[in-house]
Amino acid sequence: MSPLGSYVEWQHAQVSTPRPLLAEFVRRATGSGIDQVERIVEGYSNEVYRVRCTDGQDVVIRILRFDDDTSPAASQAEAAAIEKARAAGVPVPEILLLDTARIDGTEFPVMVQRTVPGRPLSDVINQLAERQRHDVLVEIGGLIARINGINVEDEPDWQTAMAADLAHRYANRDKIIDGGFSPAQFDRMLDLLQGYVRDFPCNRWVLCHGDLSPKHIFVTADGSSGAGVRVSGVVDFGDWKAGAPVHDLAVLRVRGPLLDLTPLLHGYGAPTDQAYRRQLDLHTLLIALGSLEIGVDEQDQACIERSRHQIRTLLADLDDPGFRRPGSASDAVGGQLR
Repeated sequence: MSPLGSYVEWQHAQVSTPRPLLAEFVRRATGSGIDQVERIVEGYSNEVYRVRCTDGQDVVIRILRFDDDTSPAASQAEAAAIEKARAAGVPVPEILLLDTARIDGTEFPVMVQRTVPGRPLSDVINQLAERQRHDVLVEIGGLIARINGINVEDEPDWQTAMAADLAHRYANRDKIIDGGFSPAQFDRMLDLLQGYVRDFPCNRWVLCHGDLSPKHIFVTADGSSGAGVRVSGVVDFGDWKAGAPVHDLAVLRVRGPLLDLTPLLHGYGAPTDQAYRRQLDLHTLLIALGSLEIGVDEQDQACIERSRHQIRTLLADLDDPGFRRPGSASDAVGGQLR
């Protein structure tokens, strides 16, 4: 974080929707009034409020304020992604209202959702017993497979889409070097990713959550009772995309670097061969580079260090793909320093 605070904090501090307007959203969505309002300062796209209604309902108001695309079509597409995931058996928030509202002279999409029960996995993962942790990660893997089992039509083919992605990475070369890598190491990473595009072509696009992280996966309990812990909701599909089937697993590896990869892959039903693991490692490298760029942009030292560690671990494995010790650093989702 920079001395001036995070970019997200700065961005959210620039706006505040008046309470009477929030009350109107709640009335239209639930027929109730507002008892309590809590501002949630997270994410790059939405101004978010958690609301306790006068009749006891809990809802979340999401106003698409900050994204590059703040059109009604963008919000409608997110809602469609949520409904597709629900139809596939994934627990997702119920959408109570989807509309637009004029705020500060501009029309913005507004989505009101019923809150999902439970707590974010990020809040409780360290409190879970080994069996609870294993079982919930297997369940998460299965839910990711359900999301990724939905085929999505998209225009760019694999080569075109990845050429644009690698061009973006090359344009941000200086940020990767500022993040702790040499020019030669950057060139090696680009060589690896060009090989990824060549060796692992994707013949179908699937629905991807796009920002899957432990804070976007809610679970039923903190494990203190000893009972089983289940997934109660997957939230925030604002970054959904048509992507490769390995995309969400790769994103979760980067966003949740201390999660165990083996039960996730088991629940997902992923192939166990070395070729699949290399494919996943290469896509994870692509995501981790993006995370490092964000950290450098925002002067977020914790993000820089975490991303740098992940990238170094991935590079060590990718340069010697035939050697992977059981229980080694690479068996954690993001890996630790060797």
